[in-house]
Amino acid sequence: MKMMLETDHQQAYRNIDAGQCPGCPSNLATKLVMQLVFQAADRQGKEPIIFGQGCGIGRDLLQRSGIGTHDSACVGLLAAMEMRGVDRPVVVIDGDGQIDMGLDDFSAAFQQRHPYMHVVCDNQGFSASGSHATGMTDMLAKVSTRPDGRQGKLNGRTLMRKQPAMMIKFSGARYTATASTSHLPDFIQKVERGLRETPSFIQVFTPCIMSWGYDDNQSANITRLGVTSGIWPLWEWGDDGFRRTLPFARNGFQKKLHEYLHAQRRYSHLKDGDMTQYEQYVLALNDQADKLERGFGSPK
Repeated sequence: MKMMLETDHQQAYRNIDAGQCPGCPSNLATKLVMQLVFQAADRQGKEPIIFGQGCGIGRDLLQRSGIGTHDSACVGLLAAMEMRGVDRPVVVIDGDGQIDMGLDDFSAAFQQRHPYMHVVCDNQGFSASGSHATGMTDMLAKVSTRPDGRQGKLNGRTLMRKQPAMMIKFSGARYTATASTSHLPDFIQKVERGLRETPSFIQVFTPCIMSWGYDDNQSANITRLGVTSGIWPLWEWGDDGFRRTLPFARNGFQKKLHEYLHAQRRYSHLKDGDMTQYEQYVLALNDQADKLERGFGSPK
């Protein structure tokens, strides 16, 4: 059964084209993941099975199997492969709110320890259906359902975004990580490790040109600023413990954070007081990661 459109050179990742926006970070992340998956599988003499869906990740191509994206399908596929003695790497790539919509399915897949890798291209929204918020949307962003820019505020309290890569670790994943294409060696290492240490879950930071509101030639800059400003901490959590893979520079992070926010129209309404609150929000995100490293890090 053909799960992917294949070329003579088995470079299916080159064929992803579902009408994405020029410069789409999700599309770039998907191509890189697929390239790494095919290269790893080729070294093992195996053919990978890759499927999924989501705005920006090559929907037309990845849906050719007709399976869809949720891991209830993945569970059935893996069970059938085991019954037939089929040994092929299985990878799911999705995004655009699928963390919210598919959480019950793929958390069950990890609890049952099915050996596959799940990659989420997290654009912090349902971009393909109106750009409304998900549980991963950061505070004070303008979204279609909260055009006043009060997303992430409830009765005066700040709501921190959901942390699925942490949640899935406690659902049975052997390896989980956050990643970004702006830090490519780190990205490659995590995808390759995720393929070796299944079940694994990797959450990739992928800004959205349309929902976030920036020019399409700024994708690389926005992606890098998201990491270096501290809004997207990079870490991994495997059998050897929790480890931050990029230190957070607390001195001077405010300048990069302000650059990151000012570059997006979804934050055009922010005032000085909001900026101060955002700085505190970033510090809270990184305090959380620091505490996990202290509590679950590898023994020195």
